[in-house]
Amino acid sequence: MPTKEQIEEEMESGDREEDIYTEEGRELAEEGDEITNVEEGFMEGYEGGEASAKCKNCKKVLKEDFIESEVNGEVIKFCSE
Repeated sequence: MPTKEQIEEEMESGDREEDIYTEEGRELAEEGDEITNVEEGFMEGYEGGEASAKCKNCKKVLKEDFIESEVNGEVIKFCSE
């Protein structure tokens, strides 16, 4: 199995297709400003199968635009609706 460095070298040289669904592909895409750090973070969460952040009030999955508020030392996230 190739190492992370070998995969990155193959992607940079064109021997392997860049794939944002892999850690190496995401890193190269962000370095080249092809995706934002928000998009990279989303893909990392998707790959890890982590739970999505939800609005504390309506329980909808939060997208890029949301409001954070600190209440009693706890950070709470809300959608803008």
